[in-house]
Amino acid sequence: MSDESKEVEKPQWRVLFEAAVAQLPENPVIPYEMTPEGHRLAKFKHVCPTEFCVKIDRSKIPNVEKFDAVAKWSGIFPGPCALGKTGSAKTRSAWSALGRLYVRENKPFAWFPVKRLMSDMAWYVENGHTDAFFRNYDMFAVLMVDDVDKINWQFESNQESLFCFYDWVYRSNKPCITTTNQPRKWWENKMGEAFTRRLFDDAHFLVQF
Repeated sequence: MSDESKEVEKPQWRVLFEAAVAQLPENPVIPYEMTPEGHRLAKFKHVCPTEFCVKIDRSKIPNVEKFDAVAKWSGIFPGPCALGKTGSAKTRSAWSALGRLYVRENKPFAWFPVKRLMSDMAWYVENGHTDAFFRNYDMFAVLMVDDVDKINWQFESNQESLFCFYDWVYRSNKPCITTTNQPRKWWENKMGEAFTRRLFDDAHFLVQF
């Protein structure tokens, strides 16, 4: 018998490796939480307020059509301005949109209660870095400002910053969701016609809840 016909004995590690491979499924299933989408869902749950991070019972939504107009928004400029009273589910619809856009479509977002938006902008302005504020938040695919009418009205600087922000949203075509309890006439009395036009017409499309 020639040397070539002799069976070469496999090393033990190779035998064990091939045995382990043979037991693997042909189409292994990766657990959802280990997928990129699963990782994004975990991050979203960490950021989203607990009350909005639960499965939606559509039977309890006051106006499903208006809810869907915000929740199913494409994420393309202009974004929705959700106008309605407390309890109308406008903020819930905004978080529903953010969750879908981030988790399923991988569109990073930043969100602000309006008072935090004002304090963040004030810090940048006071330190001479206004442009840096807008550069930083321009990196996010989507922004959301909640309860925009609840700024501290005692400070005129807040009104100036608010106009500056929505003027930037409009001029840069930045996709942004905004919620407010107050109607157009109220805003005109508070901020004037130019700002009201920016808020309801230029920077957003209006969804009246």
